[in-house]
Amino acid sequence: MSDISTKKIATSSLWLTASFGFAKISQLISQIFLARLLSPKDFGVWGMVLIVTTLSALFKDAAIASVLVQRGLNDKKLVNAVYSLGVNISIVMFIIQVLVGFPLAKFFGEPIVFPLTLTVALVFIIGAGAGSHGAVLQRQMKFRELAITDSCAGFARFGGAVVCAFFGGGVWCFAIAEIAMSLVDALLKRYYSATVFQYHFKPDSEAIREVRAYISSLVGINLAVYANTNADNLIVGRLIGAQSLGYYNLAYQLAMLPTFALSQINRVNFSVLSQRNNEGRKKYLCRMLEIYAVFYAGIYGVGFVVAPWIIPLVYGEQWLAAVSIFQIVIVFAYARGFMSILGTALNAINKPNINAAINWVLVPLSIPAFFVGANFAGVTGVAIAVAFIMGVGASIWFWLAVSRAGKWNIIELFQPVMLPTFIIIISLGIVIKIPLSASVQTFVQPVLLIVIYAIGLSVFSGGRIPQLLINLIKRSLNKA
Repeated sequence: MSDISTKKIATSSLWLTASFGFAKISQLISQIFLARLLSPKDFGVWGMVLIVTTLSALFKDAAIASVLVQRGLNDKKLVNAVYSLGVNISIVMFIIQVLVGFPLAKFFGEPIVFPLTLTVALVFIIGAGAGSHGAVLQRQMKFRELAITDSCAGFARFGGAVVCAFFGGGVWCFAIAEIAMSLVDALLKRYYSATVFQYHFKPDSEAIREVRAYISSLVGINLAVYANTNADNLIVGRLIGAQSLGYYNLAYQLAMLPTFALSQINRVNFSVLSQRNNEGRKKYLCRMLEIYAVFYAGIYGVGFVVAPWIIPLVYGEQWLAAVSIFQIVIVFAYARGFMSILGTALNAINKPNINAAINWVLVPLSIPAFFVGANFAGVTGVAIAVAFIMGVGASIWFWLAVSRAGKWNIIELFQPVMLPTFIIIISLGIVIKIPLSASVQTFVQPVLLIVIYAIGLSVFSGGRIPQLLINLIKRSLNKA
């Protein structure tokens, strides 16, 4: 499978994007529903729980099983060893999360954090082994089945939250939603993969030794990313309080919502990049970076101008404080998309250790920045630190690392994103400066922004970018 067809790539991406859209729309509706029933403090309490559950999730067998996508499924001894290791780690992480819940509750001074953390730990028992089934589907490019699984799991999450809220479950809605999603995800992955693994309490040491470095690097990447992306929550929750953490979490989740789609598309990217030669990888990577920049620069630009009215309208006036935080964090979210694509490339060329090293070096830079930001400007200061340390600075570092690891010209990798980024900044500056009455600003600003952005891309690319998008849409529609 050294040459995967454009049809297969387009179809896979379309399936995963559609399933992601369905899952995230249902999650967004659920979030809006809960935001009107619960208080910002309830969201802040759940944000405290997420600090430990997000860490635990890094050790789910799905992360470990991704080595099967990179190495293949022919070596049955390796496949069974990875499966067994994943199941064992899932059980261990269940126990650890249960034990950590109590001191976490004491740290924040919120007793309910302990039972919430304990309950959510059940997802490890429910999903033990499911990651290997998912890896089989991904390696075999069965993204239609993965899309169905993701959609059904997303709907289960939505249904669990809404039903629990209807019966007055309060903050417990979040925990019930996670359990419902994990249950459906695990059942469907097992059903679609139809793979029978052999579990061994003690996995084959020789087989594990072959992939130990790769798995260790992946875990290292996840731990470093966790430290960088959750230290802000820890600092806000401890120094500023649950309510501010609630505002920050909502703004962060909204800003990251479009970029989370890349977690789906990168599953395709990882499969494709793992099976191409070096030159093919470079061409594919440049194309993905440009497509991301063109679409997401426009999306985040619109998000910036509509945030002041749409967040209070949809979530209620009590969430007005989240607007300015959102407008800052979208800088990080946009940059994070590039890092996600570049990090996937590093993993695909068997350089996850470099990915891990970059993220770990960022830890001693990001945490002090968050702390300083919190002390000088509260939650806004933390958001600014996230945008410029973890966003702009980190993404530049990733470009340098990928160009060196792949022996590619950094200008060739960076050039595809320069024009869309520059044009959206100019477009935002123009739109914001145009004097508009409050009655028409709401609807005119986003339309005007898109028009200026589209014209700018068309003119300065000499018509190349519009043609690129037209061809992309045609291929997707004709070959899906």
